[in-house]
Amino acid sequence: MKHNIQVSVLGVQNAGDESEAILTKATGTYHFENGVHKINYCELDENGTATDNLLLLSGSEMRLSKSGSVAGQFLFVLGCKTVIDYLTPFGKIDFEVETESYHLDVKENNLNVQLKYRLYADSQLFSENTLTIQTYEDKNDGFGFINKARRNHL
Repeated sequence: MKHNIQVSVLGVQNAGDESEAILTKATGTYHFENGVHKINYCELDENGTATDNLLLLSGSEMRLSKSGSVAGQFLFVLGCKTVIDYLTPFGKIDFEVETESYHLDVKENNLNVQLKYRLYADSQLFSENTLTIQTYEDKNDGFGFINKARRNHL
């Protein structure tokens, strides 16, 4: 069953001397199927341009597909380097992604993801990154009330 959630994504990028943190909060949808947690949400950049995001989370890997103002498909797997063509308004960047750590914590009403990874461009370290993702039930969609009512009537 799909239901509405609140998504909070905190990304920290360290590219040499500077660190930059970006916090995104959005409403999205959640669906669990065949052992995979699927999260869809849309984020707006500082210019109001939209990017659609699809997160696929399992115990061993995370996939992030972006389409819109930026586009690409990231695959995060411990012990593996993966390759991505990242399309930006400024052009295409070819990255290698090296996952340092990945942890998915699943609770009854929320998910928490901790991810550390490095990006390489032309075999040179481009940035070290952390990503913290938290999801919560969206109390405004009535989903929590429906579950509570069902439990009371079992």
